[in-house]
Amino acid sequence: MNRYPTLLLDVRPQGDGLAAQRLDDSGETGGLERLVVEEFGRALALPSGGVDDCNTIECVGGRVTVRTSRQNLTLVRYWQQPGTGRVLIGTDLAELTARALHHSGAHPDRVARIRAVRASIRTIGGGRTVVFSRAADGGSTDVTESVSNTWKASPRARESAVEAGARQIEVLRREIVACGTPRPLTAVVSGGVDSGLVAALAKQAGILDHLATLGTPWGDEYATADELGTHLDMRVRHIELSKQDILGSIPETVRMLGVPNREMVAGGVNLVAVYRQRAIPAGTILTGIGADYINSGLRVEAGSVPDLRRAVAQCLNDGAAGGEWTGAGAAAHGYALRHMYWNTPVIQAALDTAPEVMRHRDREKGHIRAAAEALLPPHIAWRPKQAMHHGSGVQRNLDGAVARLIGVDTVDVERFYELIATEQAGALVESPHEPIDSDKCLEAAVSAYIREHH
Repeated sequence: MNRYPTLLLDVRPQGDGLAAQRLDDSGETGGLERLVVEEFGRALALPSGGVDDCNTIECVGGRVTVRTSRQNLTLVRYWQQPGTGRVLIGTDLAELTARALHHSGAHPDRVARIRAVRASIRTIGGGRTVVFSRAADGGSTDVTESVSNTWKASPRARESAVEAGARQIEVLRREIVACGTPRPLTAVVSGGVDSGLVAALAKQAGILDHLATLGTPWGDEYATADELGTHLDMRVRHIELSKQDILGSIPETVRMLGVPNREMVAGGVNLVAVYRQRAIPAGTILTGIGADYINSGLRVEAGSVPDLRRAVAQCLNDGAAGGEWTGAGAAAHGYALRHMYWNTPVIQAALDTAPEVMRHRDREKGHIRAAAEALLPPHIAWRPKQAMHHGSGVQRNLDGAVARLIGVDTVDVERFYELIATEQAGALVESPHEPIDSDKCLEAAVSAYIREHH
């Protein structure tokens, strides 16, 4: 694995306040000005919304303050050392766990100790302000968390479906234009309306350099992506991912997500495999992921849900808490990842759309589909939705592939992913300044799983 992009701070009492020292590879110490998390200390390109769409950490006046955006692109976590005022704040759960273990002392059962430390690490949610300050007793650190920014919906009255869809598409256009660097820019497409709109708008803006789509032994969307490419008069790169590519990408996906569930790994492993294969030139990658979160409450079928506004709100909350939107995995391989529907103005435009308008023609995202006919052929604009990991067959087949890798009939994949995370933390305990060897962690997790179940 490449040098993984992280931030890690050691916060300790000093004088009447707190002092923070960087423990990652930046080498910075002392009083820190505001750190933008998504830069990871490397001055990486930020989302089109800039710092306002990022998480930040600052140490001023003897206090350390973490502010998260509503999107919470890269999760920030912290660990308090029992009986002391020390706090570790970090973005990489594996590194944070390993450093906490270092301060916790030796334990005969390292696996049990890792699980215990992981249970004591806290995750900061989206739209929060967390202040770390010196406690009155002088020997401990107080942690105060407050909600600082939440989403507010203001649906527009008397807006037609096409008007609402066109308004959202115009906001999307502006965001795409604003995020057009670094070049070259590649849109990963399936041939559906969401990624199709992103690609069409980027092409109109003159910033789209490549189109790409992916496939696995279990499925692909080459034909539908090629239809979009024909419409845009651009060749589509077919990225072929083998079963070994997918399985070999699981450890990096687990590290990127931190505490992943089955669905999260299936959804993230495709893109991680693409990064590792380097079939796309280093630059910016645009996706159409997220349109279902903000416009249909993650529905992919026709029809309606009892309370669409509530469903969208739940998707926003889940997305901000899960770490699925982070660009850390892409940055580890030299890419800037941009999920264009997960930007503040685009989300707000969706929230300001009346739910009944979204149900135009009794289809999910009907208003977007109707307005998209100005940019895409109708058969693309109205094509049934299919998530990337469903179209590639990963969702249906990953569990079975993991079971065959281990040599069992069925597998508890979430336990297996937990074992991978344990091996990663253990590797950093043994060699804190060396990259994690993904293949060794995968092999060790397989052996550990076999021992547990036999």
